[in-house]
Amino acid sequence: MTFYTEKGSPSFNRAREAACLSLEKTLVEMHGEANVTELMFRDRWFDNMRGTGDVLADGWYSPPPKGAAVLTNDRVNFDSLRNPYNWSDDTEIDWNGVLYAYASPIDRESGYIGDISVTLYFGRDNKIIDHVKRCHEATMAVFERLGEAVTAGELFRISQSIFEQYHLKSTVISRTDDMPINLGHTFPFLTDVQQKETLSEGDKLIVSRSRKFLNAGAQWGFEDGLQFTVEPQLVSVDDPSLPKITQHYVVQEKNGNFTVCNDIDRLLEKYSLI
Repeated sequence: MTFYTEKGSPSFNRAREAACLSLEKTLVEMHGEANVTELMFRDRWFDNMRGTGDVLADGWYSPPPKGAAVLTNDRVNFDSLRNPYNWSDDTEIDWNGVLYAYASPIDRESGYIGDISVTLYFGRDNKIIDHVKRCHEATMAVFERLGEAVTAGELFRISQSIFEQYHLKSTVISRTDDMPINLGHTFPFLTDVQQKETLSEGDKLIVSRSRKFLNAGAQWGFEDGLQFTVEPQLVSVDDPSLPKITQHYVVQEKNGNFTVCNDIDRLLEKYSLI
């Protein structure tokens, strides 16, 4: 198993890389600035993504608007981003609190989706910091057992056992998944998007319906070149006052080896969360 994390290293998903680099840039520009709202941060992030020229920033996952969400403090404990009350709004970001960021851009050349999401904490409450670190340790433990799973369903069951050992519970749901909870989904791709400035509703529907989910009933295996997400949204079983923590990774299987795109770990390291 290989981890990809170094900035500037070649990534197997360029839309994801552009989204992460743009998020890092936006945090440098806006972190600590007064009166920054969720919408302001989201729109600056999108401006930075568009500046790369490589991606369709307005993403496939819709709603929410623009296929993205930036949420602060208690709002990170959302149920589904499909619901309007979980869309970014004029709530001011608390730079001593929690921030959640999600985007779903598309790589213009390959047509691959490049979802990213991460929960960051900027404060000094050791209880929250330790919670974020525990969530990260649990997710890394899932990756250590990737080779044991022949099917997506087996990997899902392994993950649930690991989360239970860490006194965590994953709360990922999808309205397009028949099962009540999942660990992630495959990354489909679109054709003929090179000249597009925005995706049509038909394009978004194709992506949404083409995904295969990592859930308890999944029988599909890990084919050569397949990209899929591991994106638990973890809550503490012991302390419901702690925020929900999302750490979104992309995995590719190639020639029997798994590569994990863990670029968000640069942000977790920067804010001393791992």
